Amino acid sequence: MSAINNTNLDTTMTIPKDASLSEAIDLYGATAIGFMTPAAIEATTVQLGFFASNELAGTYYEVNKNGTPVTLTFAVDEYALLENPTDLFGVRFLKIQCQTAAEVAVVQATAARTFRVVKSVGLS
Repeated sequence: MSAINNTNLDTTMTIPKDASLSEAIDLYGATAIGFMTPAAIEATTVQLGFFASNELAGTYYEVNKNGTPVTLTFAVDEYALLENPTDLFGVRFLKIQCQTAAEVAVVQATAARTFRVVKSVGLS
């Protein structure tokens, strides 16, 4: 296993204006276990869906556990942790998507929305 570059432990993900899916990030062997959410978002309660790939510019697939999409429901301006911190274990390249919590419909950002990624190194 390669060494973790500590400069990558403070990571943000941005969902651009007029989009619902973020740019991809490289987790460099760390595990995303939660997110610090922005102070403004298009709905009062939304959820994040997760998409993973084995290549930065590769095809991204929805992350599922036992056939059910892995999601994180949150409110604005919140430190939100996944219910099971190992749900994203092993994901190298990650994108997030805002969805409505009740309808699982895609939520488009009316302005760029930045999320800070809460990561764990050495999670097993």
